[in-house]
Amino acid sequence: MIEYLLKRTDGDWFDTGDMSAVCRPSTIAFETIDGWGDARIRIGACDVAFSYEDPGIQISFEGKIDPDLAKQVAEEVLQRIIAGSGQQGIAVQISW
Repeated sequence: MIEYLLKRTDGDWFDTGDMSAVCRPSTIAFETIDGWGDARIRIGACDVAFSYEDPGIQISFEGKIDPDLAKQVAEEVLQRIIAGSGQQGIAVQISW
């Protein structure tokens, strides 16, 4: 399972507001689905869960997805958070 952590670099917590509105890529087709986590989408055959955890927002890709596409999803969601909150952060891959 591929996982990323979106970590704020200029404070402790992102002020994301509605996670389901923020945790979605900008240029990649997806559908919103139900399930565990604070928000959840499906890209192709891969379910993607977003969970607000102590160190940041964890993104878990459950299923087969190209690693470059997973990275793109993490970066696009991070950019949406930065644009909406004005807070800075980084996307760190935590498992491959």
